[in-house]
Amino acid sequence: MFRIDLLPAEYGDAIWLEYGQRRRIHRLLIDCGTAAVYPRIRERILALPEGQRHFELLVVTHVDLDHIGGALALLRDSASLGVSFGEIWFNGYMHLSAGGTVPPAAADDTLGPLQGEELSDLIVANGRQRWNAVVQGGALVVPADGPLPLLASLPGGMRLTLLSPRQEQLTALRPVWDAACRKAGIVPGIVAADDSRRLEEGDAEPESDDLLGDPDPEQLAARPYRPDRARPNGSSIALLAEYGGRRALLTGDAYAEVLLASLARLPGNAGGRFAVDACKLSHHGSRGNTSSELVRALQCRNWLVSSNGKQFRHPDGEAIARVLRDSGGNARLHFNYRSEFNEMWSSTALQRRYRYSTSYPAGDAAGVQLELSQRSSR
Repeated sequence: MFRIDLLPAEYGDAIWLEYGQRRRIHRLLIDCGTAAVYPRIRERILALPEGQRHFELLVVTHVDLDHIGGALALLRDSASLGVSFGEIWFNGYMHLSAGGTVPPAAADDTLGPLQGEELSDLIVANGRQRWNAVVQGGALVVPADGPLPLLASLPGGMRLTLLSPRQEQLTALRPVWDAACRKAGIVPGIVAADDSRRLEEGDAEPESDDLLGDPDPEQLAARPYRPDRARPNGSSIALLAEYGGRRALLTGDAYAEVLLASLARLPGNAGGRFAVDACKLSHHGSRGNTSSELVRALQCRNWLVSSNGKQFRHPDGEAIARVLRDSGGNARLHFNYRSEFNEMWSSTALQRRYRYSTSYPAGDAAGVQLELSQRSSR
């Protein structure tokens, strides 16, 4: 079995993956949404038998509040929950410079109050040796050329290939991180008093999508594509997960152009559409992270969107319209909330015209689950 649970994470990501055989299930957790949704993650962990509260891997894709907030709470709470992690992947401040690695145990373990800094401190507390262990404590980064990093063949046989970030995206984040630390009155890597200030992403001003009746996918998809330039998003870890002949593209908030370039470097990609069973739309279905070129590079049936529309009104109509127009038909849209920003795609007339279907949760606390155990049509 290979199952993806898109947990309700407000306007963020919290992705719970399970794979393996019935008697031996393995788990991964990719991001934990905002701090406000952590209690739901906690409840789900507590529902597991005490001897099964282990994750082969925790990935925190980047420093934005809607990805890192719940992870901070989880790591603070890990001992009382009895939860453990085989590895923890996160690019911290030391990784933003080429060649940077997790500091050795003899170094000062105390880090500052910004969320990225605090997460680093908590990872050390949960076991320094687990931090980016697959690359000996170095940065999770896509090289400029050559094969993409096959980061892991995890227990049970899950394979993970890194698609983002590149070093230039990590380097670009460093001055933003430095500025946030200066604003908070701290030096990265040095302890200071608690502070709630943090690195935050920006987003483009929303364009008006107030249309009478059903949206027009052709009109929306034809709008000019303006790529995302938010530097925290560019630093996002994106992965291709493979298990049992199934593939899932887990994009975080990565840039479309970086994903597209990495897809072209994957073994077996001859320049046509690369077949995956599922793709989580980057940056919650933002118009700046889902280009027509990226959609056309994939042969995919299941497209997942993680957002309740709060904060940035995601998903953007342009992103969904590009999927409908450019994916080749028979797409399935899976939303982990039903909101005013995605409700219009439930239109029966639109579904018939563009040959797609939609999946919504029963309620805001349900999220959406995709089972890839049976071969999906590609």
